[in-house]
Amino acid sequence: MKSSFAGKLTASYLFVAAVTLLFTGAFLAPRIQRAFLKALEDSLASQASLIARTLSARMPAASLRHSLQAQALEFGRQTGCRVTIIRRDGVVVGDSQRTLAELARMDNHLRRPEIREALAAGRGHSQRHSATLDENMLYVAVAIPSSGVLRVALPLTEVHRRIAALRKNFATAGGAALLVAWAVALFSVKLITRPLERLIRMTEAIGQGRSLPAPQAGPRDEFGRLAQTLADMAARVDEKVRELSRERTQLGAILSALIEGVIALDHEGKILFLNPAAERLFGVRSQEARARPALETLRHSPLSEVLRRTLETRQAVAQEIRVHCPDEHILSVQTVPVNYGEDAPGVVAGLHDITELRKLERMRREFVANASHELKTPLTSIKGYVETLLDGALEDPKNNRAFLETIQEQTHRLMRLIEDLLDLSAIEDKRVEYRFEPVALAEVAAKLLKGLAPMAKAKQVRIESHLDASLPRVRADREKLAQILMNLLDNAVKFNRPSGRVDLRASVEKEWLLISVSDTGAGIAPEDLPRVFERFYRVDKAHAHDVAGTGLGLSIVKHLVEAHGGAVEVRSVVGRGSTFEFTLPLA
Repeated sequence: MKSSFAGKLTASYLFVAAVTLLFTGAFLAPRIQRAFLKALEDSLASQASLIARTLSARMPAASLRHSLQAQALEFGRQTGCRVTIIRRDGVVVGDSQRTLAELARMDNHLRRPEIREALAAGRGHSQRHSATLDENMLYVAVAIPSSGVLRVALPLTEVHRRIAALRKNFATAGGAALLVAWAVALFSVKLITRPLERLIRMTEAIGQGRSLPAPQAGPRDEFGRLAQTLADMAARVDEKVRELSRERTQLGAILSALIEGVIALDHEGKILFLNPAAERLFGVRSQEARARPALETLRHSPLSEVLRRTLETRQAVAQEIRVHCPDEHILSVQTVPVNYGEDAPGVVAGLHDITELRKLERMRREFVANASHELKTPLTSIKGYVETLLDGALEDPKNNRAFLETIQEQTHRLMRLIEDLLDLSAIEDKRVEYRFEPVALAEVAAKLLKGLAPMAKAKQVRIESHLDASLPRVRADREKLAQILMNLLDNAVKFNRPSGRVDLRASVEKEWLLISVSDTGAGIAPEDLPRVFERFYRVDKAHAHDVAGTGLGLSIVKHLVEAHGGAVEVRSVVGRGSTFEFTLPLA
């Protein structure tokens, strides 16, 4: 842009100078030519007058024609012009370019216009073709008092040569003037374009988002004021851009920190924005989804239908939907119509993942139902036996003791249930204090196996410990570790088959001790495995109450293991038994 503007400006200067010189030349050339011819004519007239005065005193007679011819030749040599002496009767008596013989044959010049004018007015001139010399001539004639006429002639070719030389000089001067004008134009254009270059650099910096340098003092002309105005505007634009950038960064940080998914659509139902929570939920990046239809990108018809309905009705919509991407999620969708400005409607949707909330609600309902059932069973038994005793069985020596023992057993069952509930509540609320210390697993297991021996014998189950005394100690709370093992071993014995076996093993895995409890019971179905650690969850609900227990043991195990920094999992094959494994950190 710089070269183009500078070139055009220079060309404009040169064009103006050339047109000015051209019009000046066109105006002056004919006038100069006429002035030159007039000056030449006056010069010839002066020469002719001088010669005429010289000859006036001694105009010879006709017999002395040879003397006048000699005078004409001499004057012609001195002036470089053709000098002709003519008597008043028109006879030529001398000519610097003719011989005496030729004079006799020359025409009478009385009718020549310059001669007639000179005889009448004392001076005459004309431009015409000379038949004698066969060329165009300029004639100037002056009267010789009482004698005749003296004529001085100059070929027009010489006049034209001199005029051509004058024109050449004028053209040379014009070319020199154009060169000077070109140099002046370059200097002037450079002075003019220098502030323009600064303005261009400023606009480029603004366009590229770079900061402008501090304004320098410059001329207070139009360019200087424009540069200052542009610098002020750039400063305001830069501040506004910084402000918008801060707001965008803050908005991006807020949207990124939201656990709720946010989706923004334009008036055509195409995605404008997905925040990170929505990206994770649908497994798609915001940049990849932008400008694509919501149904094509999110691949979920119920959600697309909610968004479409909000676009069409321009009313907020609240609805729960289920999505699979790839796991099942329950979402609470809140959509509101928005206007992005300049009559550009759209939709913003908030997606709150309530899967865990619904799961907790289901667990709460199941917990209430199970806890009520677990409490109701022993209470019903106690109530029945107490009423029987009050109705007279108290006096029956054969049954009253058995009834009281049953009441005592159900009371113990209630106490165990309440204690497990209190333990689980304390563990979940992190109100349990742990005393971590190096603990030998084999020692803790040996005491537990001795206490479980009577129950295992009654169930005809053999418990085998494969723990090596050389196993490294674990960092654990001794009582809580015993509670973990007791729950796992107790379940393995209770839910085993007659003549079954329970195996207790441990092995070192890097910085962890992997402990496993295996049984040869009926096993757990694959669909039940994810829920075995839930409170009150029973795998075999049909025979759950044939086996004593609170249904809270595995939930307590999971929380205690995680409190130790480990993890617990279960593997099972239906009909072949189950294996519960958990890890504890080495001391």
